Amino acid sequence: MLLREGYHHPDLPAIAEQFNQTLLKFGYPPSPEQIMLTNPLWRQDLAEFRQTITRWIYGGEPIGKMNLSIFMDARAVAGDASLLERARAHLLGLASGEDIFLSRMASAVEQFQEPPQSWWSRISLLGHKDAETFDLKKLGTFPIVHGVRALTLQYRIAALGTTDRLRQLVKLHRFPANLARDLSETLHMLMALKLRNNLRQRAIGQVIGNEVDLDSLGALDRDQLREALSIVRQFKQYLRMHFRLTD
Repeated sequence: MLLREGYHHPDLPAIAEQFNQTLLKFGYPPSPEQIMLTNPLWRQDLAEFRQTITRWIYGGEPIGKMNLSIFMDARAVAGDASLLERARAHLLGLASGEDIFLSRMASAVEQFQEPPQSWWSRISLLGHKDAETFDLKKLGTFPIVHGVRALTLQYRIAALGTTDRLRQLVKLHRFPANLARDLSETLHMLMALKLRNNLRQRAIGQVIGNEVDLDSLGALDRDQLREALSIVRQFKQYLRMHFRLTD
């Protein structure tokens, strides 16, 4: 929630709590990272939030990079949309030319360790004797979404959504068209796999999450997954070279 500068409401904490309780009734669980209106960090006036964005960029806390990534996907749903536009313009202005910050932000795609080489050979085997799971978000969707965010910030692109951002990067000749196409298809494939997996988890009474049981996948899903994760690895290598993460 972005407020006009100087605006104060004595009941704002209670209003935020009521808002989140209503979301809970609709089926939206509380955010484990506290990305909610009940967290004062996410309900500030524009001047305060600009200062927060500045600290996220120039501060050394890892949480700042992740908060910026979350903010980059914000959409105006009610009220004065120009407040969000001005906050986003502030971010784009500060981040332009900040190579060290952009490299640190992009490096988050490396924070989750890839499975051992033996896992890649077993992915094509059905009915393996050892039950094995993998995190679909850490291994697949997060590197794509976050890596594209970093490129978007570097080139001051205001588009929202990974597919639209990739289109703009290609249009500006800032990203290979073939890789952009492959990443879009890969992201859609991984999202569809996640949906099917969540429906399966719900049907058998498991906690819904990003963990996928390898033995639950058929031969076609395994083939597509192997190819998709190969494209993700290719993109991560591109990011390493582009942001000089290997130095």
